Amino acid sequence: ETDLILTFNISMHRSWWMENGPGCTVTSVTPAPDWAPEDHRYITVSGCFLEYQYIEVAHSSLQIVLAVS
Repeated sequence: ETDLILTFNISMHRSWWMENGPGCTVTSVTPAPDWAPEDHRYITVSGCFLEYQYIEVAHSSLQIVLAVS
């Protein structure tokens, strides 16, 4: 249950779909916690119709099907 599983816990990278998925509402959290890097936004995401992991899998699957065909 961690957002860093796709990066093997070596970076703070987030999926684009996490913030831009269908129905997602992004809210900036201010002030950001002391541990948050200065060049990153600290946000909460709510209201998504699908969790971003499912969209990532569908997106990757579509790319594989298009590459094979």
